[in-house]
Amino acid sequence: MQKNKIVINACLVLPDKLLSNAYLHIEGQKIAGYGLMSNLPQELRQNAEICDAAGAYVMPGFIDIHSDMIENLIQPRSTALLDMDMALDEAEKLLAQCGITTIFHSVAMYREGSWDAKAIRTAPHVEHLIGLVNAKRSRRRLIHNRFHLRYELDNLECYDLVRQLLAEKKVGLVSLMDHRPGQGQYRDLKIYRRHLPGEGKELTDKEFTALVKREQNKPMVAGAKLQLLLDTAKQNNIPIASHDDDTEEKILTNAKAGVAISEFPISLEVAKKAKECGLHPLLGAPNILLGGSHSGNLSAEVAIKADCGDILCSDYYPQALLRAVFYLYDKNILTLPEACALVSSNPAAAAGISGETGTLAVGKFADFLVVARDADNVPLLLSTWANGCCVVKNTYRNEEEA
Repeated sequence: MQKNKIVINACLVLPDKLLSNAYLHIEGQKIAGYGLMSNLPQELRQNAEICDAAGAYVMPGFIDIHSDMIENLIQPRSTALLDMDMALDEAEKLLAQCGITTIFHSVAMYREGSWDAKAIRTAPHVEHLIGLVNAKRSRRRLIHNRFHLRYELDNLECYDLVRQLLAEKKVGLVSLMDHRPGQGQYRDLKIYRRHLPGEGKELTDKEFTALVKREQNKPMVAGAKLQLLLDTAKQNNIPIASHDDDTEEKILTNAKAGVAISEFPISLEVAKKAKECGLHPLLGAPNILLGGSHSGNLSAEVAIKADCGDILCSDYYPQALLRAVFYLYDKNILTLPEACALVSSNPAAAAGISGETGTLAVGKFADFLVVARDADNVPLLLSTWANGCCVVKNTYRNEEEA
């Protein structure tokens, strides 16, 4: 029988406030209660395993609903495709060290012959990875693993497979993507050209113009087929995300279609319209640390200051989440509970898992972090807890210390 645990002398990050000089009580995998240290029953303390936070913050574990880090762990070089099960195991270690307790592994399913169709993004490998992620949920693990399927709408040959995966509830989130040049992320063709792989950068202007025209006019999943895909996701309670929305008209169309998340809206006006229409605008935490979008689009900080940024994801850099939360707090852009909500309760709500995790609430999984600050106010992750177990413990020391 698993012993009760109590984290004492904590500063709890609750949805609406910080609760200092507090404790958190854990029974098995769940949070059983919390309160002020002065109200901690002595008999409860006597029969529990004690963890002393020594005044550090105890905050909800991070929920990362858009991270393609797993792609680079599986395929670190174009000709090196490593064992996927091993990559998932190694990913858990890295993610837990970043404070992520629930991960939505996000992998794009591209059509054969497209610019970004590296091996891991082809249908057989994506389908295999989805099976491994689902199997991992019933095995020994460090954190919660789910799958976010990123479906490029020009991938006509995989349409039936995507519908099947949705119908069988094998994915936890689906995003519908359109990376055609001249719109979305690549409204600016100079940025599109810069993002092409090596051989694409060698095209002459005439060849590049021909490529853009071909890409803009290629067949796409649309009309009744697109609606059937949306209906399949909704019937199986799988949240839908749109990607790189660049007009208010797209937001209105997506809202009517039941889209829940607007990933990386291109402009502030589009992000505001998404928020107004009830979509969760999702932004990248690296964008916060870089001071703007690496694609020259919307600044995440600007969006958050305008109250039209609901969620931060790691996108391609899991290490950014903790730093981004404390950046927003230290710059007085948000309170700490508000900043934490961007990486915990808000993504949980958007992904439909807020009944399980996302806040330090009684009955939810005991997924939380213990975080201190050093002399320079850098956030130090002391420990990561998932399902009531400490899965990461870091001990910081000065170099001269024994």
